[in-house]
Amino acid sequence: MKLLEVKALCKNFGGLKAIKDLTFHLNGGEILGLIGPNGAGKSTVLNLITNTLKPDSGFILFDGQDIRNVPRHRIVELGIARTFQLVRIFPSLTALENVLVGAIYSKRGRRKQFLNQALECLEILNLAEIKDTVSVHLTHSDRRLVETASALASQPTLALLDEPLAGLNPTEVEKILKIIKEIRDRRGISILWIEHKIDAVFNICDRVVVLEYGLKIADGKPEEIAKDLKVIKAYLGESHA
Repeated sequence: MKLLEVKALCKNFGGLKAIKDLTFHLNGGEILGLIGPNGAGKSTVLNLITNTLKPDSGFILFDGQDIRNVPRHRIVELGIARTFQLVRIFPSLTALENVLVGAIYSKRGRRKQFLNQALECLEILNLAEIKDTVSVHLTHSDRRLVETASALASQPTLALLDEPLAGLNPTEVEKILKIIKEIRDRRGISILWIEHKIDAVFNICDRVVVLEYGLKIADGKPEEIAKDLKVIKAYLGESHA
């Protein structure tokens, strides 16, 4: 079943065509990777889905509903949560308080359940021991996990992850990859995942969509994408062999 459908989506910034007639879908329970070189338009796609930006044309359907004109504050109430390329949490709040913000703001659940939701999400991401730590004192990887826990606490159906592995060492990468799989497997949350670490995407994504200069150049299973000449050219340049 298609949970998210993007149809003929276009977005221009002046004379720059950032997204060009983009069409793809994400199935319920799926991890879909969205990859491409720098400037391909990946984060713009997430901004369009969450109504941070308005498309010039095309459609965005979530669970069958056109969400192009849904106010930004209601997107999370519908069941869409996101993280950001640059971590966005409140540095003066504790890890628990930051996660509570996600639970309360979503309005998905009863007020008495918010604290339990937040604590459960911290437990899932192995953050229970630092729940009372003020976030400014957390490591970079833990701040990323707190942001992810806050997104999970909103009880989303769809999580949009924008480069969650950025700036992490190999040990931290392995930790977050395991958590991404657990989010889907244990919580049934569908995931649209932007990432530059291509090997990680190929290892755990069910399908991968590839953008180049705002245009979709490939869409398929990781093993298919890895062999696609258009994708290889986009990342490595023209072969002169």
